[in-house]
Amino acid sequence: MKDKDIAILNRLMREHEAVFGASRVTMIALRAFMASLDELNCPQDQLRYQCLELTQAIKQTHPKVIPLIHLIEEFEAEMEPLFSSDTAEVKAGAVEILQAKHDKLQAKSGKIIELGLTVIDQGDTIAVHTVNINVINIITLAHQVMEKQLNVILLQQDQAHTKRIISRLRMANVSHQAVPEYALNHFIGKADKMFCAALTITADEQVVAPIGTANITSLCHFHHIPVYLFANTLKFAHGHAQDQHIHLETITQAKDAEAYELTTYSHDVMDLNLVDFLVTEDGIFPKDQIKGYMDGLPKGQHSH
Repeated sequence: MKDKDIAILNRLMREHEAVFGASRVTMIALRAFMASLDELNCPQDQLRYQCLELTQAIKQTHPKVIPLIHLIEEFEAEMEPLFSSDTAEVKAGAVEILQAKHDKLQAKSGKIIELGLTVIDQGDTIAVHTVNINVINIITLAHQVMEKQLNVILLQQDQAHTKRIISRLRMANVSHQAVPEYALNHFIGKADKMFCAALTITADEQVVAPIGTANITSLCHFHHIPVYLFANTLKFAHGHAQDQHIHLETITQAKDAEAYELTTYSHDVMDLNLVDFLVTEDGIFPKDQIKGYMDGLPKGQHSH
């Protein structure tokens, strides 16, 4: 794959992850992969090369989307015996395997939602900083299905993300107010707990998350507001935080004569020690159990 195409893929992954979160962008990527197989027209002896060229590019995107990489590696291993079949069988087998990976992630998300509903109490005020659809579904279902009265302090990210979440909260008739990230200190006394989600949790106990998460969790930690981090086990990596290739970007601010360059990163890296409760499909783990839980995860599955 050409450098130009890799750069485009990196940007697409980064922008979609910022909008939808790591799990949702993984599902979107898997569906796109399946659709691309229908469009693929190449000789039988080129099928393996074409598939593996794409999977290699996916595994090298910056930043790394760890759930997608884990599932793509499983796909590569399961596809290897099929490449000797004819073209139609290879394509059908690839689609079947990719659909199974999609369903696997969807099942993990469903379990996290089920567990997340148990941590919301009647009358809670929850500070929310995430685009993760599972977290939003937990809140809306707690109100609509479990009839829990609650209030959301939505910490504003960029306008498009904030508007999308507000639309979901309005549809569910969830009481909420949007406040700037930097103004949380004025509202922190109202919050009972804080919800956020991870893009990746690394072996050195760092969390890659949306920009702004580190400051917000630090403030909650200082004020003894319990922080709940939601992450399925496909988001765990044995690589360190510096291996995740956080995107660094310089943006020219040229709205008037005093133009300047703004340097920013695509994601935050925060210490897992700031998290009070980790919620995965395996359960809800308080701070003193998180490290033991991570040490017990299968080592071969999470190797990045």
